[in-house]
Amino acid sequence: MNALVTKLSNKVLIKDKKTIIMISVTPLKKFLCFALIILPVLINFSCSSDDDSDADTEEGPKGNCIENGAEITITGNHNHTLEIPTQDIISGTTKVYPLIGATGHEHMLTITTENFATLKTNNAITIAASTNAGHTHAVTIGCKE
Repeated sequence: MNALVTKLSNKVLIKDKKTIIMISVTPLKKFLCFALIILPVLINFSCSSDDDSDADTEEGPKGNCIENGAEITITGNHNHTLEIPTQDIISGTTKVYPLIGATGHEHMLTITTENFATLKTNNAITIAASTNAGHTHAVTIGCKE
């Protein structure tokens, strides 16, 4: 399409063979264009892929799930509880657990054979619980130290 673009004061006129469009360029539209298009691009380029974390930060396994049991953190928790017996970690069979409590609703959490294998190496896992009452919870299971 061969379009002819002409700027008339604060309006842009775009013409092609069949249409003429007048677009008013206001300060609000300029700001929105900057905020929605240019700013995200600038933020993306300003982020570094370098790891600036402290050298003292430990990576890898923490605690011992077989000897000390599981340590459970439920994000956005409002009185849900979850217990994972050490024997379940040892057996490593996929199992579904309820997140229960005095909340008036419960969520279900499936821990797979692969998840249990990760826990056996003393590495933490994070799993999303089922959605109920319009929300879900991320559950992180690590090993007690």
